[in-house]
Amino acid sequence: MVKNGLPAPYVMLLLAPLLWATSNVTGKLGKGWLTPYEMTFFRWFIATLILTFFARKLIEKDWAVIKQHWLWLFIVGGGGFALFNIVLYSAFSMGASVINVSIITALIPFGVICFSAFIYKDNPHLLQWLGIGIAFIGVIWILTGGQPFILSQYNFALGDSLALVTTGIYIAYSIALRHAPKIHWASLMWAMSLAGLVVATPFYGYDLAQNGIHFPDWRGWLMLLYIAIFISIISKLFYMESVIQIGANRASLAMNLLPVFGAVMGVMFFKDEMMTMNHIIALALVMIGIISSEYGAALKRQPHMQPVSNKV
Repeated sequence: MVKNGLPAPYVMLLLAPLLWATSNVTGKLGKGWLTPYEMTFFRWFIATLILTFFARKLIEKDWAVIKQHWLWLFIVGGGGFALFNIVLYSAFSMGASVINVSIITALIPFGVICFSAFIYKDNPHLLQWLGIGIAFIGVIWILTGGQPFILSQYNFALGDSLALVTTGIYIAYSIALRHAPKIHWASLMWAMSLAGLVVATPFYGYDLAQNGIHFPDWRGWLMLLYIAIFISIISKLFYMESVIQIGANRASLAMNLLPVFGAVMGVMFFKDEMMTMNHIIALALVMIGIISSEYGAALKRQPHMQPVSNKV
């Protein structure tokens, strides 16, 4: 089913993590051309300009609702768009690998389901809990270099620690989308992109004060255009609309596809990244978690699919 001219939710949930995986690639690639603050500021500046031009009539139509929900839009857009990117790009600038960051994001469904159960009294299926638990073990496996039993004594790399922070930000963002104002997706994206730009501006100002004015070369501008169009607008839109249509618990499970896409792209684009046995084990655990969670979600949606008990 197509809604608002967009693909079906599960199509969008396949494309969104694929585009996000390229975001991790550009985040690592761009650290040689731009600071985290510059990348964040320019991506939301370009995205806001594009949306202002193409969606101005829709924005005017939804303006009353946008004004009514300005605080929600500012907090959720500023956090999920600007702060998330600043911390993510900082992780790459401090040496985080695309593969590790991608696998760590498997914690997002775990957090979304747990907090949704606590805040909104959602009742996930037992297999969903089992799935996110298995995926969580996969994340711990990669964080500890295949030694999960020494977790309490393990010193995480700074880049990996920042990736954990981005995970927390996106958990909160995913849950908050449940309360998104009922306006056209283009208006919603514009308002949240503008919020991201506003929040990114003081960080960019600080960067200017520290390092002076610096504009990217042609490679940097091409990368920023790609980020603004395909990652800032299209991928965010696909994920946001999917959450709104089918709920955060089900939609957030698509984030577990990011480790697979990210690991493949990390190996493809960077010579210093290699797929080790620890990565393979972690990815296998994450994929088992996805299958278990999705099957549990299907059973919950269709109770008649639940297996018949063998008890007499």
